[in-house]
Amino acid sequence: MLPILAISIPSNPIVGLAIAGILFGIGRPIILRVSHAEKNPWLIRVLTISLLLHLLAAPLQIWVVDHFYNGVADWLRYDNQGSSLASSYRHFDFSVPGKRLLGDGMVSAIAACVFALIGVNQVGAFLIFSFGAWLGLLFFYRAFSLTFAGANHRRYAILLFFLPSLIFWTADVSKEAIMTLSLGLASFGAAKILARRRGGFVLLIIGGALGAVVRPNELLLLLGGFCIALLILPAGPRRTLGGVRRVGSVAFLLVLLGVSIYLTEHFLRSSGGSFSLQQISTTDKGSTAAGAGFGSSNVTYSPGPKGFFHDIYTVLLDPLGYNAHGNGERLASVENLVILGVILSSWRQLRILVRVSFARPYVLLCGIYSLGFIYTFAALGNLGLITRERTLLFPFLLVVLSIPLSPKGEEPQFEWELRRGERLRRRRAGESATPVPTLGGLPSGPRPRMFRPTSLPVRQPVPASAGPAPPEDPVADPESPTTDPPPPTD
Repeated sequence: MLPILAISIPSNPIVGLAIAGILFGIGRPIILRVSHAEKNPWLIRVLTISLLLHLLAAPLQIWVVDHFYNGVADWLRYDNQGSSLASSYRHFDFSVPGKRLLGDGMVSAIAACVFALIGVNQVGAFLIFSFGAWLGLLFFYRAFSLTFAGANHRRYAILLFFLPSLIFWTADVSKEAIMTLSLGLASFGAAKILARRRGGFVLLIIGGALGAVVRPNELLLLLGGFCIALLILPAGPRRTLGGVRRVGSVAFLLVLLGVSIYLTEHFLRSSGGSFSLQQISTTDKGSTAAGAGFGSSNVTYSPGPKGFFHDIYTVLLDPLGYNAHGNGERLASVENLVILGVILSSWRQLRILVRVSFARPYVLLCGIYSLGFIYTFAALGNLGLITRERTLLFPFLLVVLSIPLSPKGEEPQFEWELRRGERLRRRRAGESATPVPTLGGLPSGPRPRMFRPTSLPVRQPVPASAGPAPPEDPVADPESPTTDPPPPTD
């Protein structure tokens, strides 16, 4: 704890331990409830270990930045501004003179709210932001399990909850931590809407509102993918007002999309940014502070589709071991090697990606977001920026790389593995493969009609003079009305 005490903003270790204990106490019932809802006991261990790692990463980030990056990090300005505003916020004075509340200003304002509640304690604020990011990953997982109900979700869970970038780079007062929670909420809401579950629009609005004031450009990618996914959503079993609801949903999303475009334009202009990716690449090169220790990086960028394959390498795999320089890049190269292995082992998922996207539109949303993110964020031109900000790509990209499939060489077990014609035939016939393919927990096809017998045998009344009726034995008495009549003979 001694390195923590050396930071300019105080980090009382006793208070930090108390906050960590409270957050773990809050997270434990959430873990049990999610595990019970998913009916997966193994989730208890996975989520508990993941929560502990997120809480440990908060003081670890302070120590790493202080000892390896010479105390230079973006979160320093958020901490300083938040600590200076905390006293005013504590007295319900929320005026922010000279500071814009979009982007960096909103992160400082949220940090000020946290400091107003717990006191100016750096490690305590980091713990709370890291816990919020963990909740965001939990919402991402719920969106995946809702989309692929009845299948194995282990691969996605392991990659999502234990990928080092998603633990380390969201364990501080940063946009990444806030946007992980924002996009997680919005994605879970979108998955609910696409699965025809209630409550989706509420989650989408809450997550979208939070993301719109921090990084509206990333929210714009998500909403754009969601609009397209909603348009190709397969028809459900209930067709009443289906067209009206779809038109209303698209109109609502277009409004959100327009607001996001406006906020993105305002965000870029107020921060000195540009819609030109080439201009962004030129501006960001040599930004050492933004690189969080990776230093200036003259990453080549070629705008347009011709350079897209190089953009994929830049965002996902650069640096690798042969071109890594410095401890930070060497650590990043290890994770990039793991990502490369996951991509190479996901050939079957990538091969049927288009088919799955039409069967499960949430996959289409994730694919569009991933392609748009890679194309736009490759223009940052700085490996430090890209390495940190791609944390908001992984929860979507891992959906594409973790599509549940039947064991290799066996017959397809899930509806999303079938071709469109076969899916439609089974839906019309009310058939289903085993295990039962579902769409958000609901049958993907129409319910089979229940068999109703055309006539029922009628028991004849017993005359009163006949005395008590003997006990019935359907097996011994061939005339018993409870037995089926003999089959007709020719």
